[in-house]
Amino acid sequence: MEYEAMLVQYKDAVDKSSIFSKTDVSGTITYVNDKFCEVTEYSREELLGHTHAIIKDPTVSKSVFKEIWKTITAGNIWNGVLKNIKKGGGFYYVNSTIYPIKDSDGKILEYISIRQDITELIKSQQLLEIYSTDTLTHLPNRKKLNERLKSNEDELMAILLDIKDFIVINDLYGENIADLVLVEIAKRLNTYIKNESVILYKLDADRYLILVDDASLFSKYESLIEFTLLSEDNFIINDIVVTFNISMATGSTELLSKTSLALKEAKKTKSRYFPYNDSINTKEVHKLNLKRFNDFKDALINDRIEPFFQPIVDANTEEVVKYESLARIRDADGNIIAVSDFLSIAEKSSFFENFTRQIIQKIFAISKASNKELTINLTYENINSEKLLNYIENRLKMHKGPAITFELLESEEISDYSVLENFSSMVKKYGSLIAIDDFGTGYSNFTHLSRFKADFVKIDGSIISKIEEDENSRLIVSILVEYAKRNNIKVIAEYVSSPEIAKMVRDLGVDLLQGYHYGKAESAAFYNLTS
Repeated sequence: MEYEAMLVQYKDAVDKSSIFSKTDVSGTITYVNDKFCEVTEYSREELLGHTHAIIKDPTVSKSVFKEIWKTITAGNIWNGVLKNIKKGGGFYYVNSTIYPIKDSDGKILEYISIRQDITELIKSQQLLEIYSTDTLTHLPNRKKLNERLKSNEDELMAILLDIKDFIVINDLYGENIADLVLVEIAKRLNTYIKNESVILYKLDADRYLILVDDASLFSKYESLIEFTLLSEDNFIINDIVVTFNISMATGSTELLSKTSLALKEAKKTKSRYFPYNDSINTKEVHKLNLKRFNDFKDALINDRIEPFFQPIVDANTEEVVKYESLARIRDADGNIIAVSDFLSIAEKSSFFENFTRQIIQKIFAISKASNKELTINLTYENINSEKLLNYIENRLKMHKGPAITFELLESEEISDYSVLENFSSMVKKYGSLIAIDDFGTGYSNFTHLSRFKADFVKIDGSIISKIEEDENSRLIVSILVEYAKRNNIKVIAEYVSSPEIAKMVRDLGVDLLQGYHYGKAESAAFYNLTS
């Protein structure tokens, strides 16, 4: 009896956690559980007596189903991923395992199928692939390159190609011809790359990078630069002569910065080709970094760190519902400097935590005085500091104004995701909200939206800025909106710079809008946020 009771519990566990069905030996459905009906949108009565062809996606090859039947009729278990169609026309993906049930003589009596819904995982993978691919040339992009370099310990060669005077091509011939040139360059460069250890990437609008992952090929690709890539005859496209400024670097670290520095030297010395060497770590770079650090330190000491604010509006009413806080510095002459100009220097200094505290303190004060909802941007480095976490919690305990939204910025330095989860749990105790910035990069993906209990997700501005002409951008937004609505997460589109873009993202279901169309980042006084 105890054994039978355990079997009942096992069946109940499978029923509640999986999409389950049974068929007879001919494939006719004889049983489906509630989850099967829930996912497929068919009632039990509509399914029983039919085959699984009722949910078959016509885009799946017939050979897949032939292989399934060949496997299970031979008495073997089949496992794989299938795409199916719901009654309403939507699709879903399942990881499916089909078991032949046999009698004591080995004769097959029926088949049972146990499936797990992996739709969100598949969509996330598809979305990440879109993010990692240049939409015009279909080459892997900078994000993909960064992922490759991040974990690298091998000796690599990087060849950076910058199209000379590409802006002139664009202005003289128009964007359509310029795009054709970019695509054709990608095709021709790929004809020179015939080894799996060499990959071509598309970086910025007019740059490509060849990454060589095999030291034995380095000399071959140095020759390729000299005799092929520098030859104007190889890149005449639609009667347009394309030439490159080229830099090259080898090593296991900092390849992008090395090739960028070498490219600057190539342009400065008017050389078509400049290989990196250690002497390029120029005094000018150090001098500029030192000036930025001193400006930052001086502003911090003299209380010239100031939050600016950009409105975020309701997509339907276009009324302002909150403001994003953005750090600015006023230099000694009163000029405003954006945080991006000094952040990389500031983060490495011992003053950075003091800077973060100062800007947080001012934002809390403005929130209380104005009674407006504000956001505070934080990096992984910020919330990985125990002292700063304690400071934020103390501020939240004393805060008497509207809910603060903490926007977690993308970072490549994440080593412990529990830090982010713990921070989210802590601030939510005090009524605060969590927004995830730059969706699709760093920790910004489907899985982590739920892990961090996100209230908002902000679509990366590079997606929104291209949404009018780029179908992939619209696809990304529609997938994200669909997922967010099912999980009670509001979607914010930034870089909304025109009424046309506003209408397009509104029609796609985005909840909140931010961008120059509704207002630039300005001082608290400009938006009447002061007491």
